[in-house]
Amino acid sequence: MTDTPTSHLNPPTRWTLCIGILVVAVCVVLYLANPPFLDLLNNKIMDAVVANNPASAPGDGVVVVEIDEMTLGQYGQWPWPRYQLARLLSEIAKMGPTGIALDFVMPEPDRTSLKALQEAIQRDYGYQLGTHALPEHIVDNDAVLADALSKGPFVLGYEFLFEGADDQKGSCSLHPLTILRVQKGQTPQERKAYHQAQDVVCNLERFSKAVSNSGFLNGHPDADGVLRRLPLVILYGNDYYPSLALASLLQAGRHTKITFRHTNGGPDNMIFGGNAIPIDRRGYLRVNFRNGSETLRHVSAGEILAGRVSKAVFDGNLVFVGLLASGLNSVYPAPTGALLSEVDIHAQLAETILSENYIRRSEDMVHFEVLAAVLLGLLFSLYIAKFEVAGSTIVGALAIVGVWQGALLFFQNGQFLFSPFLPVGVILFVGVFLSLFKYWSRQRTAHQSVNDAVILMRGSEKKLNAIIQTIPDIVFRLDASGRITFISPAIMKYAKQPEELIGTHILDIVAPEDRGIAEYKINERRTGERATSDMEMRLLLSPPEKGAAGEERYFSVSAEGIYTKDAPDKHSFMGTQGIARDISRRKLLEYQLEQSKKMEAIGSLAAGVAHDLNNILSGLVSYPELLLLDIPPDSPMRKKIETIQRSGQRAAAIVQDMLTIARQGVRNSEILLLNTVVADYLRSPECRKICADHAGIDLKTDLSNDLMNMKGSRVHILKVIMNLVNNAAEAMPAGGRITLLTCNRYLDKAWDTYEQIPEGEYVRFSALDEGVGIAPEDLPRVFEPFYTKKKMGQSGSGLGMTVIWNTVKDHGGYVDIHSREGEGSRFDIYFPVTREVPAEKERRVVLQDYIGTEKILVVDDVPEQRDIAVRMLGKLGYEVLSLPSGEQAVEFMATHTVDLLVLDMVMLPGIDGLETFRRIRQKHPDQKAIIASGFSESERVKALQALGAGTYLRKPYTLEKIGIAVRGALDGTPST
Repeated sequence: MTDTPTSHLNPPTRWTLCIGILVVAVCVVLYLANPPFLDLLNNKIMDAVVANNPASAPGDGVVVVEIDEMTLGQYGQWPWPRYQLARLLSEIAKMGPTGIALDFVMPEPDRTSLKALQEAIQRDYGYQLGTHALPEHIVDNDAVLADALSKGPFVLGYEFLFEGADDQKGSCSLHPLTILRVQKGQTPQERKAYHQAQDVVCNLERFSKAVSNSGFLNGHPDADGVLRRLPLVILYGNDYYPSLALASLLQAGRHTKITFRHTNGGPDNMIFGGNAIPIDRRGYLRVNFRNGSETLRHVSAGEILAGRVSKAVFDGNLVFVGLLASGLNSVYPAPTGALLSEVDIHAQLAETILSENYIRRSEDMVHFEVLAAVLLGLLFSLYIAKFEVAGSTIVGALAIVGVWQGALLFFQNGQFLFSPFLPVGVILFVGVFLSLFKYWSRQRTAHQSVNDAVILMRGSEKKLNAIIQTIPDIVFRLDASGRITFISPAIMKYAKQPEELIGTHILDIVAPEDRGIAEYKINERRTGERATSDMEMRLLLSPPEKGAAGEERYFSVSAEGIYTKDAPDKHSFMGTQGIARDISRRKLLEYQLEQSKKMEAIGSLAAGVAHDLNNILSGLVSYPELLLLDIPPDSPMRKKIETIQRSGQRAAAIVQDMLTIARQGVRNSEILLLNTVVADYLRSPECRKICADHAGIDLKTDLSNDLMNMKGSRVHILKVIMNLVNNAAEAMPAGGRITLLTCNRYLDKAWDTYEQIPEGEYVRFSALDEGVGIAPEDLPRVFEPFYTKKKMGQSGSGLGMTVIWNTVKDHGGYVDIHSREGEGSRFDIYFPVTREVPAEKERRVVLQDYIGTEKILVVDDVPEQRDIAVRMLGKLGYEVLSLPSGEQAVEFMATHTVDLLVLDMVMLPGIDGLETFRRIRQKHPDQKAIIASGFSESERVKALQALGAGTYLRKPYTLEKIGIAVRGALDGTPST
């Protein structure tokens, strides 16, 4: 065999054969399992084999006498008086048939008899009819029929019942078979294979005793409703009983015994009169039903009663008498498609036996079918493995035709029914599956080289992606229209998934102010040295922790065009690829550097002129005060001198602001309580003057009762408060509320707000107003010197906000601003907390009620916080231990006990206070605890308290707060 152009693409022969064997095995297993749908298909195919057999025409051995509509129209409805039926049967018997089978049951007496009428009248009315003088054949119709039955070769029919009755014989007189067995005895299991009747509907006993043979009428179609086979024997009690057809044949041949020949694997045979009938293990025989014109001869009962039927029709033949009128008979579909009555079915069964035109299908036939299917499947699999699909299709079709013709010849020549279903199915399935397998294998092999190239390309792509994953900058690619086709995972830093931006036009994420230049530059078509490089623009991207989505950030963008050809042209342009680097931090640092240089320049200027200005101003401030002491109150010069004095004081204040800006203003540092500074301001003349100048404002305070100390200059802090209140009042020309607040604030982690505020303990001062607010674009510049939206000369020097900034920085503090135009502003000033106490205390806390000697464990991940808590509780007399994590606390408590736990709520990166308390409670169910945190009370804090924890203690600690909380938890009393 020469290789075809595609033979190198074929799969190995062994794999093709293996799949072929697997397909054959699956088909065989399914066939042997014989599920209902396969059994239905198999029966249909075998029906077709039988139907295609040119069977010989039926002989004259069987005749059907039908009581049809015409007969009933002439002689009355059914049931007839028994004398009328006796007349019909006697007429048939006179014509010399070998047997006459009645395909109906007569279980009740004839109600039209004079005897029956006499009994009914006597029972109902008490009268005795005088019928004793009449002959018996006139008085009793049943006696007439019994006499007729006794004079002919009649066989009666009866019907077995299989449900709803006891397995015992009644009073029926039936005619069991006398059976001889040869070669093999019947086992109990084989006996159970026969149908076992439970009861019987039989004829009147006088009728049964009048005949020498009778048979059952039972038959049952297959699952598809088609009747293909009938039982020849049924067990009733311990005896075997024949079917109506078998009993008729025994009557016709004058046989009294039958023989069962049992064989191993082959069919059982029922033998009588030299005729061997092939039956299956259940005693069934397949009926070879006739088609169309080949049906048995039918004679109307009316024709017989009218004397119009010749003796030759019945002479020597077997006669079946039955009801064919509509409504009186049951019909069954036969494999030929015809609807047959019960009498026709029993007659055709008898004709099949008489003509020996059997359908032979033994149990071994399934084995031959399986063997043929396996051989054909393997040979066809080998052919498909070696040759092309087109040739295999032709060979498969020829094999199917051959199997079909073989089955037909097998049946025609030996009457053996071989089902081509399995061999044909195996050929079809092997052909389909192996053809699909070869196609798939060819496609797989044909694409192998392409797949190899793809694998190499993907390997390179993975390497490139790995590199891109490590690049913090955003790598992107655009199509020719400017839409994003690829963007690196670095975009996820800005709360965007790469998939969300695929298909988005690049200009949609560019700030509106920069779209003009971006439209030309970012969708770059140029390459090499002429390509765009380090172009700064603003993109609408922002990390999740940075304000609202769509906030502008500065990026440095480099991009170049992509082309399908080495020589770029407009037809080969595919798009643009580039990289965008976030330079927002750099821009901020540049701005801060610029501001620092500006502040440094102003500070140098202020430091250089402040000394001389102070000398000049001393005359303007001091001498007016001396002059005012010497002149009378009503002097016309007093008002002018006071004006000079106020101008000098104002100039001195400006010089003081300039010294503050030059970082030369903070000369001393003391321990301060910010609430006291606020109170001092509220009592100051400056505060009274602001309230007088702005009559519409309402100044409120909300000061914390447990505020911690800070370290700084009272004068400068007072200046900060005064400037904030001044700005707030001037921002509310129509009046409104100004609120001053103080509180302790502990930050567990750094905050990145107006500026970055590190983790730590702070005293926070807040000033809130309901003024005009600050525009977003002005917020970065509010602390610049002389940057103001107010008219210069009419509202301060323009240095107030700068003084605030420098003073806060001199104190190591931080500023946060929240403002919205038209709604007002909020300035939060964060000053570091100090644990130092003033030399002269203004008040002394009484601690006698809070001291104790119990054992306490402090759990906190911040060393400073642990140290503060340990020192404070130690001063109160407690025995204090500390651990830096929840895991260590759980491990410690597994072998130790303490009276109280002080748990930090947030401990990174390990388990938090809630989980720590849960685990400790598993070992110590009654363990007491209090909760400490710098955050507001959360759901997890509430969950911890629900487990049994006590007071929620908000950081930063004060001796009074921690003492009250600990003592209350230990004593079981609530603390506030």
